[in-house]
Amino acid sequence: MENKAFNSASVEWIVLSKAPVAGDVKTRLIPALGKQVACDVYCQLLKRLQETLRKLITSKGGYVALWVAGDCNHEAFNSWADISTFYQQPTNTDLGERMSMAVQSSLSRGRTPVLIGVDVPNLTETYLNNCLDQLASHDLVISPAEDGGYGLLGMKQFYSELFTNKNWGTKTVFESTKSDIESLKISATYLPLVWDVDEIADVERFMLTQP
Repeated sequence: MENKAFNSASVEWIVLSKAPVAGDVKTRLIPALGKQVACDVYCQLLKRLQETLRKLITSKGGYVALWVAGDCNHEAFNSWADISTFYQQPTNTDLGERMSMAVQSSLSRGRTPVLIGVDVPNLTETYLNNCLDQLASHDLVISPAEDGGYGLLGMKQFYSELFTNKNWGTKTVFESTKSDIESLKISATYLPLVWDVDEIADVERFMLTQP
């Protein structure tokens, strides 16, 4: 794919989210924080990402696709309405199938899909701008995460292998995906390491990043 064909305004930032209902989100935090506080943390992460994406598309153009598991009309999504298109996540599917569907949907509309995690605080505007820069000269970008997964995955065409035969939610996901990338001989770049908010220590770390 020729570098000159890439336009950052064609990028669609794909966010797979859950409607923030107490007891349904950030379940690993519930034993330490309780259902409502864990849900409040998730809402803060959603708000942080929405503000980041708003700044980014204001300066660089592009699109946001919010794929929601649960109620798309939840009040937590009100602030997304003017920057995002909403899609309903399918039920009874694994993470790979949901990501695959979102990526193919984006590509079918002539956009360049970039999957990003809600709970990855260091996906800042600067970080995402670097992602755009790297997409100008590579066909795929990926951000390894400290827990063995990844926090961002962007591509200019669909690679079904990246979304199948993975033990989602385990520390093997990034290495398995990297192996696929190398086997397929994709022109790829690996962005700086990121981290997720999954455990109580991560919440404390996240709070330190807040203004």
